[in-house]
Amino acid sequence: MIPINSQEIRYFYRNIVKTGDVYRVKYNNEDYGEFRKLSDALYERDALFFCNFDYDLLVECDLENKYENMELPPFPEKRPKGRIKGTKFNKKEREGEILFNHKIRKFYIQKGDDIIGHYDTMTEAFYYKKLLMDNNWDKNVLRTNITQKIEINKVIDPSVNYKVQLNYCPKCKNKLKAEDEECPSCGINIKDYLYNN
Repeated sequence: MIPINSQEIRYFYRNIVKTGDVYRVKYNNEDYGEFRKLSDALYERDALFFCNFDYDLLVECDLENKYENMELPPFPEKRPKGRIKGTKFNKKEREGEILFNHKIRKFYIQKGDDIIGHYDTMTEAFYYKKLLMDNNWDKNVLRTNITQKIEINKVIDPSVNYKVQLNYCPKCKNKLKAEDEECPSCGINIKDYLYNN
């Protein structure tokens, strides 16, 4: 058997709790069954993660039980308290945050010591924060992706072609990519559907 350190054993047995002679699968403070065999509890945990803890999908799950004939490391008798290293990171360091400047009454993005932009709405700040996250916090992307603002009370000029992009299919409501002309789920031509309905 390959030697495993205590930190890796904790991660290997995550979401499994031993109560007396039985093993329980726990997730978000909810019980998902108790098992006499540790291999069965590990299999059930993996199947639940695979099905995103949805019991309706679990019925159709056909994962093989790879733990059945495996030599398992000893289950830790006492679980040390605290977070398992490497499973969660500091969200503010990774994703930054949106804050409000009360002096100038605008929203801004802060990542570490960097302050990026000043925006009228939180939605606009969130859009640019997501754009930065998708491009690995390269600030040059802000110069190339300038959106056109449309004021709500302003009369729209019919001679101007405003850029419109659908994020969801108008028929089946599944997510679309920017270049999609047909819905990948229901197969409708999006332009034809919009003009004919």
